[in-house]
Amino acid sequence: MTEQDAMTRLAAANPVPEAEVRDSATSPRALFLQRAVLAQPRSRHRGFAGLEWRYALVPAALAAVAVAAFAVVHRTSPPPAPPVQAGASTATPQSILTAAATQAERESPRGQFVHATGTIARIVHLGPGAGYDVIRVDSVQSVQPAAGRPGEGWLTIGERGSSVRPLTAGDAAAYAADGSPGPAELPREEEQTLHPDLAGDEPYAGELGDLPEDPARTGPAMLAWLTEAGRGTPADPQGWLFRTGTKLLDTFTDVAGSTDRAKIYRMLAGLTGVRTLESAADPLGRPARALAYTAPTPRYGVVEWQVYLGPDSDRITYTQAVVRQPGAANAGLPAGAVQYSTAVTTVTWSDKP
Repeated sequence: MTEQDAMTRLAAANPVPEAEVRDSATSPRALFLQRAVLAQPRSRHRGFAGLEWRYALVPAALAAVAVAAFAVVHRTSPPPAPPVQAGASTATPQSILTAAATQAERESPRGQFVHATGTIARIVHLGPGAGYDVIRVDSVQSVQPAAGRPGEGWLTIGERGSSVRPLTAGDAAAYAADGSPGPAELPREEEQTLHPDLAGDEPYAGELGDLPEDPARTGPAMLAWLTEAGRGTPADPQGWLFRTGTKLLDTFTDVAGSTDRAKIYRMLAGLTGVRTLESAADPLGRPARALAYTAPTPRYGVVEWQVYLGPDSDRITYTQAVVRQPGAANAGLPAGAVQYSTAVTTVTWSDKP
């Protein structure tokens, strides 16, 4: 059987309608891979009952996305090297973040708009009583003005394709008895978000250009803005700066120019409590530089926020929040479960939105 024959048979058996993602694929192979990503089943321990969003994802569940993401972005490149353990590297949070700042400053103009695609996944609990669990995977697509240019961007979640599957064989019977609800029938948050707020953080809405260039003064200026805006002082200022700074640099929503991106990276390099991770690859198997910050939260227990940067750029390609000790809002999750994650699969520049 040829590769084309195999792809044809697998595509015919894929439950994700081709029409839902055709517009976002750049080739027949990319279309095949995107449908494969959205159709992947998931497996994990059952959580607490109730009809609500459940933000949890086992890292191994995205293994198929790794193949698709790497194939779409690097079709002509060799497979990524195996993960390198921390002992083989002398990288520190300061060296990684300082290098990212330098890369941001050196980024040359490539187009007026940045186009990014990827996926997010959320576990949803359905039904009365013990209920059952399904996994929803949504596509993500965004277009933002590049390099701090004026203008407005946009972001969509699920418009290029979504899928729903029962988590386990035990959930399958309850899912079928409930009419096998599709993506449109699942409960959603009032406001969709890429990064659920687990720590109760107040958002930063100040002007990045007004922040001091001195890295030692950038963070205090951001905290001062919170106070002046009547939003108080975070219980963990270092954690707030890490989470807020990395959100400002998010690939899907970032509109900052290279100077402001470098400013935020240098602020992050001066924080305490940030550390490197052991692996030199992200959960999708792609080479990456990884950082983490761990802290207790009001309702979600002890959480470790992880950020992965591409090896040769200052772009964040993957983020996830790992539960190290469950809390009241996620008591049914085992330690090590991923509370939420986002994955960037393609980034391109063009002069058209």
